[in-house]
Amino acid sequence: RLNDQHYIFKAVLGKNIHVPIPENGRVMDMGCGAGTWMMDMATELGTVHFVGADISNIYPTAIHPRNCSFYREDIVKGVMSQPNSSFDVVFQRNVAPGLTFQNWQAVIAEAYRLLKPGGSFESVETDVFVHQGGPQTNAIFEHLRISMATRKVDPTVVRDLRTLMIAAGFVDVNTKEYCIPLGDWGGQGGKLFRQNMQAIMQTVSAVLAKAGNVTEEYILQLVQGMMQETSRDRAYQIVYVTCGKKPL
Repeated sequence: RLNDQHYIFKAVLGKNIHVPIPENGRVMDMGCGAGTWMMDMATELGTVHFVGADISNIYPTAIHPRNCSFYREDIVKGVMSQPNSSFDVVFQRNVAPGLTFQNWQAVIAEAYRLLKPGGSFESVETDVFVHQGGPQTNAIFEHLRISMATRKVDPTVVRDLRTLMIAAGFVDVNTKEYCIPLGDWGGQGGKLFRQNMQAIMQTVSAVLAKAGNVTEEYILQLVQGMMQETSRDRAYQIVYVTCGKKPL
């Protein structure tokens, strides 16, 4: 799922990153997951060193580009293996489902600490809302938000990360929004994104059922309904790309 998600985002955004990376630079991927983004970038930019940190060691430990390093660390508590002001770019994508408001403040402060003066931070996130979705599509995403709320996670924070970044000291902060299609109307990318969402919802169906006090069978019915609705509707999500710089 994480590999598919990387290439869906790459296709929708038309690129892997928006901020410049200097030759021979160092890039931190906070919450790197399986490391797919890092390894794609490392293959493309052989003179740049990429460092990934994630609380789960699902990243490759043996076979990966030589200009990649991975560390098992909790980004909310800080990437303790890395010194202050040691990266030209800090990148982050799809971590919103696991972060509370206070977690966001801590992670953005950590990105600021890790960056060299003049370095750039980029965050790429969705807000777990579907636009122009049918009733069952809306219902399954509402159950996803309910589940997040039990962990004090509010995915709408990503709509205004600019404010949090400015509060942390970043300058030249801007947000760009992209439409990511969910369903057949979006061509191959839309179909893949729908399949990706189906796999995610099916994987967490028991968690959603418990949080919403409904049966898992009901959740799975909603997932099937979403698949049918998004084959005819022009449903989409918004991807928020927020970038800023650490002052010189």
